[in-house]
Amino acid sequence: MEVGIHLSCLPALSFETAIPLIAEAGFTATSLGGTPHLAGYDTPENRCKLERLLRQYHLSLDSVHAPFPEGDRLFSEDESERLHSIECCYLALDAAAELDGKAMVIHMIQPYGIPPGEKRDRMIEQGRRSVATLADYAARRNVILALENGQRLEYDQVLFQLLEEFQVPHVGLCYDSGHENVQGTCFEILERYGDRLVALHLHDNHGTDAHLLPYEGNIDWEKFRKAMRKLAYSKALLLESGMQHSAFQDGKEFLREAKLRVERLQP
Repeated sequence: MEVGIHLSCLPALSFETAIPLIAEAGFTATSLGGTPHLAGYDTPENRCKLERLLRQYHLSLDSVHAPFPEGDRLFSEDESERLHSIECCYLALDAAAELDGKAMVIHMIQPYGIPPGEKRDRMIEQGRRSVATLADYAARRNVILALENGQRLEYDQVLFQLLEEFQVPHVGLCYDSGHENVQGTCFEILERYGDRLVALHLHDNHGTDAHLLPYEGNIDWEKFRKAMRKLAYSKALLLESGMQHSAFQDGKEFLREAKLRVERLQP
């Protein structure tokens, strides 16, 4: 199984700088984050550069994240805002298709704190419409739309509804270990929906979304390995850890340590 790390693991580095460092550390896969100009998928010129660098350094592209926060308004009651968010996600889907990425990951930022009722129902219906539109577009581009789990149960309840509704090959789950650990429930979502797994965002924390390296927080990674053994998952073990809150504050040291730790996660 390939091992990878997201392109923005080292703060504010451009894709031209990050790709050689990631390859030098021994990773064989990467993913593009939600800041398109840093990730290199904002313009056709940058996507050409990105494609050349990925090929030059023998890195496969695991996934592309929708622009953040612009792509996170899929549940908005403001129709112009919702449609703009969809357009932002189209950019990431196109990049995934052009660069042979396997999946495009979206957040489903919902009406947190809004009680059950007509307003919340309207927002969830807007989100369902958005996912339907993006799922159709993803299918046409031969990319999988990956719905990412969140940090609150109310978010994940809507995620589960959408996974049940969209039981099609081009819609699946991006499992984020750090998000579920904020809820203190690792790895229930992976065990429940592991058959829909199309991408991983692996990182650790102590109950807040710190994006630490595995074994820097309190996640039980042996439990993760046991859960993964039950799944027919052949894509990359991909870290979404970052250097910002890590004990390892030198870029090359951070990447060396990240590589060692993700290897320990092999099922």
